Order: sequence, then C-alpha cells, then structure tokens
Amino acid sequence: MTVSMKHLLYIVLVGVFLVSCNDEVPRSLKAKPSALSKLNDVVVVADNDVWEGMVGDTFQYYFASAYPILPRPEPFFDLRHFTVDQLNAEPLRRELRTYVVLVNLSDTESSTTKMFKRDIGEDRFYKAIEDPKFNSSVGRDKWARGQLLVYLFGNSEDELNGLIKDNFSAVAKRIHMHDRDALHAQVYAQKENKGLTDALMSRYGYELMIPDDYVLVEENEEDNLTWLRKDIEEGGTMNLVFRDYTYTDQSQLAQENVMAIRSDYGKRYVKTNTVGSYMQNNSTDLPIYDYTREIDGQYAREYRGIWEMTDDFIGGSFATYMIHNKFNDRLYYVDCWVFAPGKDKRDLMQQLEYMVSSINFIEEIGEE
Repeated sequence: MTVSMKHLLYIVLVGVFLVSCNDEVPRSLKAKPSALSKLNDVVVVADNDVWEGMVGDTFQYYFASAYPILPRPEPFFDLRHFTVDQLNAEPLRRELRTYVVLVNLSDTESSTTKMFKRDIGEDRFYKAIEDPKFNSSVGRDKWARGQLLVYLFGNSEDELNGLIKDNFSAVAKRIHMHDRDALHAQVYAQKENKGLTDALMSRYGYELMIPDDYVLVEENEEDNLTWLRKDIEEGGTMNLVFRDYTYTDQSQLAQENVMAIRSDYGKRYVKTNTVGSYMQNNSTDLPIYDYTREIDGQYAREYRGIWEMTDDFIGGSFATYMIHNKFNDRLYYVDCWVFAPGKDKRDLMQQLEYMVSSINFIEEIGEE
C-alpha cells in the first residue's frame, strides 16, 4: 500500500471513530471557557417538583444554614436553583464553578435523570438503581474548566432526603476544597510582605506568608505579641494577633484559658475614641463555639464567637486558635477578628482562617 493510500485510510478510520462516539466527544474537543462565580456559590440542579418539596427544604436547611458565628446570620453557601431546561436555555448558567445535582432515579422522564444517565453512563446508571450504597458521584469540567459537579441520587425523594442529611459534611468539605485555589488567590492578590513574613518566622518559628496589604499595628516583646491589620472598605479592618507560650498541661488549651488571653490583650490594646472603651468577648448573648482542629499536623483548639467594644456600639466576629506544637512543646496563639460595619463578614473570616490553616511549623532536627 502506498503512503498516500495509508494516509487516506487513516483519515477515514478516524472519521468513523468520531461519528460513532456519543456527543460528549465532539464537545470535549471544543475549547472550554473558565468557570465563573464567587466563592461559596452553589448551583443546585433539580427538577422543580424535587426542589419545591421536602428535598429542597432539607437541602436549604443544611447548605444555607448559618455560618458559625457572625453578628448577623449569613449562610454557609449562597444557593441558586436551576432546572436542566433552564441551564440549557441560558449557556452562561452552565459556566459557573460549583453544582450539586439532585436526582430522583424513579422519575425516568425527568430531564435531570436523563442528564445524569448521559453523564455517568448506562452501566453506572443501572448500578445506581440497584446498589443503595452507590448514591453519590463527582464530575469535573462538564461545561467549563474548573467546574465541580456533585451528584446525589436515590430511588425516591425519601432516599434523596436522607442522603442530603448524611452527606452534608462530606459535600461541604469537598466544595470548600474545590474553592481553596480561588480562596488562596483572593487572600494573596497582593504580593508577599516579606518583612512581616520573616518577622513572624524570627519571633515564633513558623512560616506564614503575609500579604503586602497587611501592616504592623503593635509589637510588644514583653508580651510576646504581634498584631497585624489589613484595612478594607468603609473603615473596616481584618486583624491577626500572634502570641506564644511554654506548654505545661492540656488545661492551657481549654476555652476558659484561651478566652482569658483574648480578654487580656483586648482590654490592653484594642480601644476606640470613646474613653474607657475596649474589646471584650460577648459570651452572654451568643455562645462561643469550640472545635478540635489540626494545623500542619499539630493539635489545635478553635474558638469562635462575637467581640464587642464596651461603652460603644461596635462589634464583629472572631476565631481564636491555640496550637500545641509537639516539636518544641510550645503553644501558639493566633486570633483572627474582623471589623466591617454594614458588610457581610463570612468571606472575610474565611480569608483569615485560610491564612491560619497555612501555618507551617519548622521542625528542628536535633542530633541523634
């Protein structure tokens, strides 16, 4: 066979292969746009009867529940609902970042069920019907680059309802992990403030990259305290306060002790123009939530609550961390708080929390 004949046969075979594949193949060959939308935005894809019934109520109860803990309620996620037909009618709706698809498999005529079957393939679709343990799946980049699609599916609305309850934590965690790169880009939109980064390393012995839009407010060697601030719109601020202590026992990580430390520096350092006003923790009107965390592999306690100024109508959110570094048996205190009058505070707190989660302890390797 001549070279030209071989070349012609190759073209014919490739053409037959492309025609025989389903419509996902030609779509995958097109250049996809980058996914749009903000952090914490979730598009729920479901039939109207599913969304408007108990399934939609349950989903909103969990995914739009109050983010802990803010002066006024803000949801974990900002939700939008579209049917498959609504997505197809407006292509921009298919270029968002995060989707949760709720599928009632018993409704075989449903546009959502049909889309799910195409997305997952016939074999896995019938497995979903027959195997109750196979009730969730994850897809990526269906319509745009950087997309996450979480599918929850059951053979009835009752099953779907239970799946939402059981999988909320796992789905929320996956969405937050998907948002992590975008959150990093938001936090570090400015270049690094190398001076502040190095100062923290020198004083406390851990790596934490500080953006260039933060400034040093207070540095007190006697208290071993460092206070950094970022100014935001309309006179607001985002704040980080660092201290460290010698570890003696586990009671140092207890809420009573950590909140006493916060009250101490709030009374001595954070004031307003009102004479005698200072920052205090409000544990009377709202609870202080506590969680166990792990930061760079080290045990940590997190306390979240509301701060307010005495003798003044000013307040906001805080998240305080006490981290036990087992490498050197020291405790590292980091306090995040936001002052943002009239503004939503969830996303601002998430930026500060992300920075704390990025702490990297430098283990000193001693001689064997």
